[in-house]
Amino acid sequence: MFRYLYKKFFEKKPKVRVPHTKGLALTDINIYGDESESRQWIGVDLDGTLAFADPWQGFEHIGKPVPTMLKRVNVWIEMGYRVKIVTARAQNPEEAIPPIKKWLEKHGLPLLEITNCKDMDMIELWDDRCVQVVPNTGNPIGPNPEPYRRT
Repeated sequence: MFRYLYKKFFEKKPKVRVPHTKGLALTDINIYGDESESRQWIGVDLDGTLAFADPWQGFEHIGKPVPTMLKRVNVWIEMGYRVKIVTARAQNPEEAIPPIKKWLEKHGLPLLEITNCKDMDMIELWDDRCVQVVPNTGNPIGPNPEPYRRT
């Protein structure tokens, strides 16, 4: 039994599965099972999530990394997750993407895909402006800390 566990954990990189999405058709072309799982990705916002949010100083300026998120992203990548940077900056790709790529490289991250769009393959989004809601209700999950609007 120990030999089995040793092989499972140390001899090859474990295949990452996301239990709450296993077997679901999460792609816009209705692919099921392992193929759909390989397409899934986690979105991480840049300003205020992966990097400290500084007052806007142009596309070239990106704040220092948030240590906890930097570590979390590195762990996800090591585990085999596909991670994308989801940022409104990417609305202007010619100006925004080159400085983001330099920032990623400077802080030891691989050149991740950078987008301002989510799609059916996104399984999580980490963002400093998100308010999670109970599906199909419009009601927020839990209390929202300031500066979120109160209803």
